Amino acid sequence: MKRILIENGVVLTMNQAGDIHERGCVLVEDSRLAYVGPREGLPRDLDARRHDAAGHVVMPGLVNCHTHLCMIFGRTLATNTDLLSWLDLQMPLMRALDAEAMLAAQTLGCIENLKNGNTTVVENLFAPRSDSVSPEDSAFAAMENTGIRGVVARAFEAMRFDPAFVETPAQQAQRIRSLHARWHGRAQGRLGLSFGPLLPWTLDESMLRASRALATELGICLHMHVAESREFNRIIERHYGRPVRNVELLHETGCLGPDVQAVGVSDLAPNEITLLAETGTSVVLDPQTRLFWGTGFPALTPFLEAGIHCGLATNGPAANCGQDLFESMKYACATAKTAAADPHALDARRALRMATIEGARVLGLDRRTGSLEAGKQADLITIDLRQPHLVPAFDLEPALVFSARGTDVRDAMVDGEWLMRGRRLTRIDEAAVLARAEEMAERALAGSQVRRPRHRTLTPQGTPHDD
Repeated sequence: MKRILIENGVVLTMNQAGDIHERGCVLVEDSRLAYVGPREGLPRDLDARRHDAAGHVVMPGLVNCHTHLCMIFGRTLATNTDLLSWLDLQMPLMRALDAEAMLAAQTLGCIENLKNGNTTVVENLFAPRSDSVSPEDSAFAAMENTGIRGVVARAFEAMRFDPAFVETPAQQAQRIRSLHARWHGRAQGRLGLSFGPLLPWTLDESMLRASRALATELGICLHMHVAESREFNRIIERHYGRPVRNVELLHETGCLGPDVQAVGVSDLAPNEITLLAETGTSVVLDPQTRLFWGTGFPALTPFLEAGIHCGLATNGPAANCGQDLFESMKYACATAKTAAADPHALDARRALRMATIEGARVLGLDRRTGSLEAGKQADLITIDLRQPHLVPAFDLEPALVFSARGTDVRDAMVDGEWLMRGRRLTRIDEAAVLARAEEMAERALAGSQVRRPRHRTLTPQGTPHDD
């Protein structure tokens, strides 16, 4: 049996009681947590490899409930457009990705998540239709190789979308069944599959009902963008030819429930929040991208008051140019307080829970991860408190939410394996991945015929100059 003892750190458990252990210990046996608590609870002569976490917080790895790593090569492109125009500008670049480029993109994205302390990630993948290339295999392979805990949420489109991406319902069902057989539960349960429509108007009512039936048959989750903006609901009314809102439509077709994750919800009527609560549907919030596109943001308070489980996400690296979930926590609090005109609307403790145990619960993974408790998988991170922007940390939870950054994460472990030690990855040659990703991104950009942005640099005199 392999034992690792992490000692002398401030252990933030995120358990139901909210226990925090000063100079606490975490004992890992193989892939699981065997003990979490004060040093006095362990024998002095314990046979274990020791990791000194003095000056660090030891806490659960963060749970990034929604991203699009498949779009990572579009980072910083089209940053001054509305959501749907931005998507139109990103699509040519995505069409230019072959299997090699997709693997490079997904690996780069997994590394970025790990280095920001996100040990669990949901990759909402969409890609052009192909009979010879499986972008999902590239995503799963990247997760398997990097060691991250990952879910590939396969998005699909059946109509009213770029023709290169459109598949028939039968093709979609065949793809999901094949992916489920090959990947769901692989790597000792570290990898999983979910699915759902990319956008509400890329299918019809019968296809939504078929999606619900397939998810129930396979026992997997539905993961989909919901009511991201007022424009979403206007397009839905036009597409379905009647005055129906996004959540109402999902309720009519049976696509709400405890196994459903509604992502990016920004434009909801009170009755829709009631429907989400009554059906046990979870929401995934990415507040910084709501601000990025100027689509507005939900008050958050109605979700919390309704008892809805809320997870946090970064959204894709092309959407907000980063994968820092600490940033998401900070923006969640700020937007909730601003929308409600109430400084008490969302506190740091709840934001931390949304990024850890509550996010895991949203994904149906809370029995495995999301908190440091004996019996769970050993998914954890350490954060260096000895930073100018974290001193003094009189109140730990606000310090993590309002002052910490992803770059403060020093170590990351998944299933009892150190994937990062002292900011250095253990499984992956980071420099080689970055070089390869740069090469693949350049190739994809050239192949897409997307106009390269003009760089603004400084002249030797310090004045702006257009290259």
